[in-house]
Amino acid sequence: MTFARRLADLLHRLPVVLALLFLALFALLPLGVLAWQTIAGPDGLTLQAWRELPADEHLLTRMFASLRLGLAATVISLLLGGGHTWLCLGRELPGARLLLPLGVAPLVLPPIFVAMGFADLGDMSGFWPCAWLLGICHAPFVAVQAARGLRAIDGRAYEAAWLLRGRVRAELWLLRAILPELLAGCLLAFLFTVADHGVPEFLTVKGKTWHTYAEGIFARWNRRAVGTTFADLQSPIVAALPFIGALGLLLWAALRLRGKAPDRGVARPLPIRPLGVWRWPALLLPLGYLAAGVGVPLYVLACWTAGSAQKAEPMSLRFVQRSFAKAIDQCLPDLLHSLWLAIGVALVVLLLAVPLARTAARRRPGLELLCALPAAVPAILLGIGLVRAFFDAAPLRALGGDFYAGWGFAVCGYGARFLPFAALTLAAQVRRQPVAAEEAAALVQRSATARALRIHLPPLLPAMWSAAVLVFVLALRELDLAVVLPAANATAVRRLANAVHFQHEDYSGVIALLLLLAAVLVPLIPSLLAGRRLRSLS
Repeated sequence: MTFARRLADLLHRLPVVLALLFLALFALLPLGVLAWQTIAGPDGLTLQAWRELPADEHLLTRMFASLRLGLAATVISLLLGGGHTWLCLGRELPGARLLLPLGVAPLVLPPIFVAMGFADLGDMSGFWPCAWLLGICHAPFVAVQAARGLRAIDGRAYEAAWLLRGRVRAELWLLRAILPELLAGCLLAFLFTVADHGVPEFLTVKGKTWHTYAEGIFARWNRRAVGTTFADLQSPIVAALPFIGALGLLLWAALRLRGKAPDRGVARPLPIRPLGVWRWPALLLPLGYLAAGVGVPLYVLACWTAGSAQKAEPMSLRFVQRSFAKAIDQCLPDLLHSLWLAIGVALVVLLLAVPLARTAARRRPGLELLCALPAAVPAILLGIGLVRAFFDAAPLRALGGDFYAGWGFAVCGYGARFLPFAALTLAAQVRRQPVAAEEAAALVQRSATARALRIHLPPLLPAMWSAAVLVFVLALRELDLAVVLPAANATAVRRLANAVHFQHEDYSGVIALLLLLAAVLVPLIPSLLAGRRLRSLS
């Protein structure tokens, strides 16, 4: 092998090495630092903090509450998100082509927006309102995965099942065929639900009888300065690490199941299946889902902008103009910072996710679990780990500049948080590509880099765009990391949280609407300029 060929192969492996190094620095190292500090006491190694964990009488109660909330919200997400896709994709539902791509719309809204919207209209205290709100917010994960599964089904196989076994049996076969995708979407909904502490805490009322595990962890974190012992100071991290371990095991089981899903070549899409007399009544599910996930929050935000939160004067267009002027004057830099940060995070994550996804899908299946690990870590806990790992990073300061306080650190922190969603999305797409084409490409007398750019990369471009849009939207609405990381404190969603806290609903409603407009238009404009019709849920 010539030196040029060896150099080309080395350059071909370099992206995977750099991506693994990124994961080690910004995902594994923060968790390792947190775990080490729980046993590194002032007088040496000690297990004092771990010994006192079982003494917490509320531990099992909160864990059971989180499990109940996660399961209840996931079932709601399955019914709403899965039902939306099942009715709109390949059915004769009126307006299905318009409704199908809108199934992802609730993902643009942070869950706290939805909670504030419903809480502004009525009493939302209690377990089931919380489960309902979180189920609505996370239903898009199930909707997207269900759509991918249905598009991967060969329509001829479905028609054959219908002719041989009848329509009901064919529908059951179709449901079993997309079960791995449905489980993947439910897993994402479950992980986001049990890791969320903002909505359960927002809906907390005096005399609340149930608290989630995440609420308990963050309550410990808020009270850590009150404690005087080493165990008191480390109690929030000690309580959180078993939580992360349990979610990691759940991820492992789901990925193993998903990895066994066959690669299905699609020769013909699913036929249009009739709904019969249920054609019009079936509209209630997608319309109700979109009204709850998008309509109610937008209505409340618009009312805030018009002055509904104050009693000095009635709502009016003049008040709307004043609210917009105040928001533009005070918050436009924050909105621009959020946009640039989200774009930077999407680009970085995409560059890292492509080599990781190809390696995990083709050669190293275990790598997929490593890529998915940050998804099992609550965002605010990952932020705490990043702060503890890099706050006093002397080697980085020796290189010049303040990396910890710069935007690069925020991009890396957000990238570690959202890398699993892009990597898992692309890995699933790689598995659907025919292996025979890649084996034939290996016989071509070109470098590995040239084969990757000309043969391996083009089929992934649609999935790469979908992954980039997902990461952009998630980064734009991220609040927990923005609270912890110094460079992200100037984002629009952080400014919005402060404005609502100090009862500035007038211009905070404008900030939220502008943020949502950016989250919709930035991904939408390239598609419109290219003349692509939004016919799919992606």
